[in-house]
Amino acid sequence: MRLRHHKLSCLTFCLLGCAFVSTAFGLDSAKVAQAKYDALKAKVQGGDVNIDWREIRLDAVVADVDGAFDWHEANTAGVAAFNAGDYEGALRKGQEIIQHNIANGDGHFLVMAALKHLGKQEETTKEKLIVDQIVQSIMSSGDGKTVDTAWFTVSTSEEYFVIRILGLKPKSQALVKNGAHSFDRMTVVGEDGKESTLWFNTDTDIELTRRVGES
Repeated sequence: MRLRHHKLSCLTFCLLGCAFVSTAFGLDSAKVAQAKYDALKAKVQGGDVNIDWREIRLDAVVADVDGAFDWHEANTAGVAAFNAGDYEGALRKGQEIIQHNIANGDGHFLVMAALKHLGKQEETTKEKLIVDQIVQSIMSSGDGKTVDTAWFTVSTSEEYFVIRILGLKPKSQALVKNGAHSFDRMTVVGEDGKESTLWFNTDTDIELTRRVGES
């Protein structure tokens, strides 16, 4: 079986359907975000996965914890290894990703899948819980159906992560401005071939791009 993201059966999303507005315009400095990220990462490494995953996701991207590390390249290599039956190789790539950013959902998903095929059930269960927590931290921010209830994501990569988790395929993407806020309108296709629209708040991505331009 080739690796691809599926709906996770044990996810119990609380789709609140309430309006959610990003506070991206009040983002911490990279130094402050790094300190917060380090504190939350230490808790996860100590076995506490019931942290504020929205906060650590945001801290990770503001602090740019990946630095020069190209996690997309590592993930591509890991998925290729998995699909070739090299589960140990896939595991190493996934672990490399989350070593740089412990809030990276794609990295945890790769590790979870590799561990499962290596027969390491206890470790698989732990990774699955983390994946669940990351996804829920995104999907509990709204229902993704409108601008007012858009899901809050800290990067475009998170948008595609959620889409894959839901078993959907992206068809098109459009940046939409609404007042002072920015959104990605994603047209997706389900397994039945039907199209639907998902909305993601992209204030964080836009604000960080602005910061880079001013630096």
